[in-house]
Amino acid sequence: MKNKFILMTVESVFFCILLYFLIANYASKTTAGFTVTFDSTGYMVVSTFAVILVSYLVGSFSGFVYSLVLGQRYKDQIEFYARKTEKLSVQNEIDTDNKEALQRKIASLEIALENALKNKN
Repeated sequence: MKNKFILMTVESVFFCILLYFLIANYASKTTAGFTVTFDSTGYMVVSTFAVILVSYLVGSFSGFVYSLVLGQRYKDQIEFYARKTEKLSVQNEIDTDNKEALQRKIASLEIALENALKNKN
């Protein structure tokens, strides 16, 4: 729980820093030399705001997809271990019941043996 809180705090701080840079670069309309060349005759200058925004959105989307895939994997593993634990629990109950039945049979045989020995004498 503590690690999750620390991770969320660090992510919030990074997001605030990113948001500050986005607002600062949008307000100043800087291009910072990001150029996209289409061919030898044409190119386009992209603002820093657009580059940071696109990279943030791509990173957020890929992180979301990764967490979905990883979450499904862990969900499958949790379900597998839950079924395995349930099977072991049922088997343990069966073993316990069998053990109790054997103990009752042994007790009844001991009583029968004692009665047989008493009647013989």
